Amino acid sequence: MMILSVWPKRCYRSRLLWGLLSTMMVLLTLRFLISGGHEELLSHSLPYFMPGGGHPISPPLLPSSDDFLLLPTPKACSPRAPSLLVLVVSTPHHATQRQAIRSTWGGAHWAGKFMVRTFFALGLPREPSLQSVLEREAAEHHDLVQGRFLDTYGNLTLKTLSLMGWAATHCPGALFLVKVDDDIFLNLPGLAEELEHRTTLTFTYLGQIHWRVWPNRDSRSRHYIPASLYPAGHFPPYCGGGVYVLSGAAVPVLLGAPRHVPLVPVEDIFVGLCAHWAGIVPQHLARLTGGAYFPPDRCCYQGVLLSVHKVTPVEMAAVWDSTTPYKETCQVWQWALGYLRCKALAWMAAL
Repeated sequence: MMILSVWPKRCYRSRLLWGLLSTMMVLLTLRFLISGGHEELLSHSLPYFMPGGGHPISPPLLPSSDDFLLLPTPKACSPRAPSLLVLVVSTPHHATQRQAIRSTWGGAHWAGKFMVRTFFALGLPREPSLQSVLEREAAEHHDLVQGRFLDTYGNLTLKTLSLMGWAATHCPGALFLVKVDDDIFLNLPGLAEELEHRTTLTFTYLGQIHWRVWPNRDSRSRHYIPASLYPAGHFPPYCGGGVYVLSGAAVPVLLGAPRHVPLVPVEDIFVGLCAHWAGIVPQHLARLTGGAYFPPDRCCYQGVLLSVHKVTPVEMAAVWDSTTPYKETCQVWQWALGYLRCKALAWMAAL
């Protein structure tokens, strides 16, 4: 009788243990898949089944000083070049966004062991009267890189070539270049910590990879790419344009590719085509988000994510105040769930 009475308890404990283990396995699997871990692993195999490259390295296509209307001081990157050069893609009428960045993460001069400098890239305004406003802003902050082209979505590719060319010419000693939109909150300490493990890699092209994207053939879309310009099927994998990181050594190599690839008007696709031609393989980093919006959360913004998209100037200031000074802010269970928890918060905010 005693044996019979003990047996159900053992069965119950065994079922409870297996239930807990199964739940943990499901959560870990979900965490791995939703956090993009499978894509990070897949991106490591790109050199083997989609290598690209194989072409002689061409001289970089560098702009002259006549290609710019406004430039930072010539000593912007001297006597010592920043380790982390952040180039924010902005537009002439986004003065509020630029000031929000200057007052928050863009005002930082150090992130971990990396010296940081932040500059803003833009084109010519449609309203001529706005140019004098930009000139006063440049005189005050010395951080505007303005190319001589109209600032439109169709010229975003030219803007990217312009900012990369300026970086290669005036800041050739930078270890990394970060291209970021002006509505993104950048977790510089977290990004610096991530990049410290990648300083030994010569060519780095890091971001959220877009896989098997086909050309948009709808002539009414601003993403329209005619077959005459790009007749092939899907594009090679490329990093989304909201935010991506290039090693300093990769920039001049990329700038040698525009002579050989079609000048497609979609900037991130164009950079991906240049990288593919040059044999620079993209690497997926899920925490470097450039598309989805994540609601303000101290653990997500400081402890998990490296960037957050669609952040307003008001939110940027509030998040900066709540995450400064930088320190570990995640509780054990929040850290364990990591990106999965932040993604769940984003889903709930979208309901």
